Amino acid sequence: MTNSDAHGRGEMPTSQPAGGLRPDHAGISVGDLDASITWYRDMLGFELIRVVDIPDAEEAGRVALLRYGDFILELFSVPGAASLPEERRHPTTDLLTHGIKHVAYAVPDIAALMEDLKAKGADVVWDIAVHDGSLCAFVRDNSGNLVEFVERP
Repeated sequence: MTNSDAHGRGEMPTSQPAGGLRPDHAGISVGDLDASITWYRDMLGFELIRVVDIPDAEEAGRVALLRYGDFILELFSVPGAASLPEERRHPTTDLLTHGIKHVAYAVPDIAALMEDLKAKGADVVWDIAVHDGSLCAFVRDNSGNLVEFVERP
């Protein structure tokens, strides 16, 4: 027995060889931890759980743990870390570098979300467009990291 994958493009087996594997959290490196906490709180509604020191960091770094529902976001900040290069700040040029591209969030009404984010001054990279049969959009957080939204009923 099979079911459609998350994007509805194909078939995938129903077996779970990893024994119940499920997403837990994502980690993002940011330049200004306090400003990033504020951005994710004010723009997307995340709640701060706590801020802790990064163990064994070369410099005294910190990590903030934020929650939205069951999802946890870790924001890492280490003094002297390099800023995100310009080519990593746009979805099409970011594809030219290996590594994680962005965190995507499913939303029931992307038009309402984007209207709200624009009113709050979000840095919109791609306004609402159709990609792979779904409405999606990209913004940049305050450190330039890409954040995607996909409309899912």
